[in-house]
Amino acid sequence: MRKIRKSIMLLVVLSAFILLGACRSVEQSPEYEGKTIAPVQSDYPHWNFNNWKTYKKLVKINTFIEINKDKGKIAVFDWDGTLYNENIPVKEMKNEKFAGQPAFYIWAAYNSKMFPFKIFPMFSTKDGEFQKNVIEKDKYLEGRTNIQPDQYSKFTQTSIFTAGMTPENMSTAVMKYLDDYSPNKYAFLPMLDILQKFTDSGYDVWIVTGSNQYFVAAMLKYIEKNINYTKTRKYDFKLATVPYNPETGHIAGNALKVLDNNTFSVVYDNRYVKNSENKLYIVDHEGKVIVVKNLEKKAKSKVMLVAGNSGGDYDDTKYVVSQSGTLAISVVPSGTLKKLAADNPDKIVTLDSDEI
Repeated sequence: MRKIRKSIMLLVVLSAFILLGACRSVEQSPEYEGKTIAPVQSDYPHWNFNNWKTYKKLVKINTFIEINKDKGKIAVFDWDGTLYNENIPVKEMKNEKFAGQPAFYIWAAYNSKMFPFKIFPMFSTKDGEFQKNVIEKDKYLEGRTNIQPDQYSKFTQTSIFTAGMTPENMSTAVMKYLDDYSPNKYAFLPMLDILQKFTDSGYDVWIVTGSNQYFVAAMLKYIEKNINYTKTRKYDFKLATVPYNPETGHIAGNALKVLDNNTFSVVYDNRYVKNSENKLYIVDHEGKVIVVKNLEKKAKSKVMLVAGNSGGDYDDTKYVVSQSGTLAISVVPSGTLKKLAADNPDKIVTLDSDEI
């Protein structure tokens, strides 16, 4: 009798295990347009394939990539908070946290003497308060003073530090900064795997960012030179040269126009947000929709994927996911993007902090 009871209990346990596995495979198998294409670990080396919650999200993203690959479709990625950490403890400021670009400005203010050229020459005033000038302006633009900048003023001035510098000198300074603040620590490698997969799959890939495109180009080049994608391959996104060339590069951001003497002016470069109504925009919020539409018009193609993390990415995300066949990725979303992602789980894959 005891043997019979043990046999029955064993059958119950085995049945429950099989049923649980079946339910998991049916209930949690992610699809895109009714299809499922499993990812390969070698394409996503920094992803945890053993975490089912994370893995099923990757399956949906990978299925989307495979179905739409090699068709010249456009994929758009934000930079700060999406591909790269935007909360960097800055040791020069007692570990106060800043995004990458304002952190660079602070670092440069403290380390300007290491360069054979002038860093931020327009801030080197006669009173000798260079460091104070840079940090005060940087904190103002980041909303950390008693006066708050409006969005247009902020993003048209975030690159004012580089006025009077050449693109070559700026790129050199950024590379030195990254020696101290390594992307190995701050880059979101799982998201860079996705960026690489889109590049390798024949998409027209763009970074659309509130940061300076010359700054981001240098960061990408540093990552490509110093971080392995796989054990036998470096990352190679093919998005930009260094210094950045706006005629050929695939980074739309907020920078300054260049003068005839190859130094940055004080004039905002609005090439990515030009519009038929001649309205003023910056590459953020609704301005990102202008960028997306301009990219679609120029390439005679469609933006199929958008990845972002904050309210600044809300407008272009909403625009893209409102169209059929598209997908979005929200990386630890905040602000209005968080609600949009929650309201559109079938169209927006949300990644948590432990997944990037």
